Amino acid sequence: MFFETPADVSAGMQLMMQRLSVVTTEEGVSRGLSFKPRSDDVFVLTPRKCGTTWMQQILHQLRSGGDMSFDDICDVIPYIELAYHTEIDLEAEHVYQPRCYKTHTWYPSCPMGAKYIVIYREPCAAFYSYFNFFKGWFFQSGDISLHEFVKHFLLAIGAPEKKTDVASYFVHLLSWWEHRNDSNVLFLFFEDMKDDLEIVVRMVAAFMGIQDEERIKKAVKMSSFEFMKGNESKFSEVRVARYRNKSCGIPDDVAPSKVATGSATKGRKLMDDKTKQIIQAKWLDIVGKQTGFQDYNELRSAFKKEQMYE
Repeated sequence: MFFETPADVSAGMQLMMQRLSVVTTEEGVSRGLSFKPRSDDVFVLTPRKCGTTWMQQILHQLRSGGDMSFDDICDVIPYIELAYHTEIDLEAEHVYQPRCYKTHTWYPSCPMGAKYIVIYREPCAAFYSYFNFFKGWFFQSGDISLHEFVKHFLLAIGAPEKKTDVASYFVHLLSWWEHRNDSNVLFLFFEDMKDDLEIVVRMVAAFMGIQDEERIKKAVKMSSFEFMKGNESKFSEVRVARYRNKSCGIPDDVAPSKVATGSATKGRKLMDDKTKQIIQAKWLDIVGKQTGFQDYNELRSAFKKEQMYE
């Protein structure tokens, strides 16, 4: 089991956890994590709601030069933990090269030997986005409060006890922070993608070995918020919904969009202070204790300074 339901939680939370426990299986995740990548494969690797779908689109447009023929972005850049349950062969050749994949694994569980684009986002904003992503899918509006979702779900996750377990945002961050300067790792921040998309797309292109200026410009245009919002159905959980909604007791046609907002700060601004405080306390207990950084912005600033003097 990947998530344990805490005692004394609402009926809405209990139902959500029950649904999550059947959306995949330990066998399915284990099959995905046992995948043996090639050295030129590219993984986009984040905690949830930190720009994964956005980077999938950037990667696919850079390698394809403008393909939008897919129904769901995960059809062309597979999600390895759910590949088995959504009938995707991870070993198959991709129409466009290099092969690209999505995963949310922490470093010790990730299939090694490829290239990795690792992205982080301010945790309050990421958690707020996660809450809204599940609302209307795994629970209905009003059934679970944001505070309960964060406290009894996101902050209840810790370090994995076995390879198939989920790592918390904070444990995930620490595991990849140690590898931020590895030659096969491109370490990014969601806020930088919002601040200057073109610079980030050019960094990704260089990391992939793509120099075609026309492709780069097209990828910038086709990974803009406006373009992706205009093609929203292609960035919804269509594939997961098709294969897993029934087992979760969710109507077949429910598939939430992953293109939610054009803002990198809205989620934090809308979050109540009590919830921000418990997130900050968890940061200090895990990330702060090991790195000395008192908050996300301090870590991000330190990384930028580090890159300037390399």
